[in-house]
Amino acid sequence: MLRAGVNAPHSCRAGNCQSCMHRAIDGAPPSESQSGLTDAQKAMGYFLPCICRPTTPLTILRPDDLGARLEAVVRAIDPLSDDSVRLRVEADGFAYRPGQFVELSVGDDLKRHYSLASHPEEDSFLEMHIRLHQDGRMSRHLADKLRAGDKVHVAGPSGSCFYEGVHEDQPMLLIGAGTGLARLYGVLRDALRKGHRGPITLYHGARSRKGLYLSEELQALSNLRDNVDYRPCALDPSAPHGGDVAATALEAEQSVSAAAIFLCGGENLVKRLKRELFMRGASLKNIRSDAFTPAR
Repeated sequence: MLRAGVNAPHSCRAGNCQSCMHRAIDGAPPSESQSGLTDAQKAMGYFLPCICRPTTPLTILRPDDLGARLEAVVRAIDPLSDDSVRLRVEADGFAYRPGQFVELSVGDDLKRHYSLASHPEEDSFLEMHIRLHQDGRMSRHLADKLRAGDKVHVAGPSGSCFYEGVHEDQPMLLIGAGTGLARLYGVLRDALRKGHRGPITLYHGARSRKGLYLSEELQALSNLRDNVDYRPCALDPSAPHGGDVAATALEAEQSVSAAAIFLCGGENLVKRLKRELFMRGASLKNIRSDAFTPAR
């Protein structure tokens, strides 16, 4: 790459610093070129060029490069709660893993990232759960202007918060708040489709009972599947469940060293859970997290 004039970042040239990491979007990197990477990174095709001697052709990207923008058509936009909507769009040829996120564009200067709750083998659309912020530009556009049949663009996918790399008998702990449920819902669906046998516990937090969207569906799934335990948490004191989702999960989950952990929600929530679970013995390798950071 360097001889060909490619501006590839690098440092140690020995596979240690990982500063040269790239992603193969077509072709399989040799296993030795993925030394030291997480299972999720390997599954997404990440590798270290400095120790890679390809045996087959590879098409590669830098890890922070999004896929090409694709035109998508809005299929539906429906309310999920008082301040959240479900957006479904159709984008032909868009490949992703449940639990990843995409960049949604409704104009040249209006772009935001949202998690996917859909499953590529079960759904013909991309599904996003979006919280509407009172003063948000994208929120105002979604609430006031976007309609079924409108055209938007999607790019990506990004993120390593997906099921691949989890052992089928491994306990799974899913904790999220608000529309962070979208990503966890995608991971849960994928785990069950792939025949996961270990226990799966899903904690979902919201400010009120109305914010616990999909609760009936998730409770029905919990009743149907012996290995799925759905635990909704609402801060509303009149709600029938525990309040703070982080406190509830941390009180109940005392043994986490063997669990595959997925965290999704606000930045403070994710940082708190990640720190506390690590202190209780969870391996950072087993913690996959994505924190929501509001656009300015």
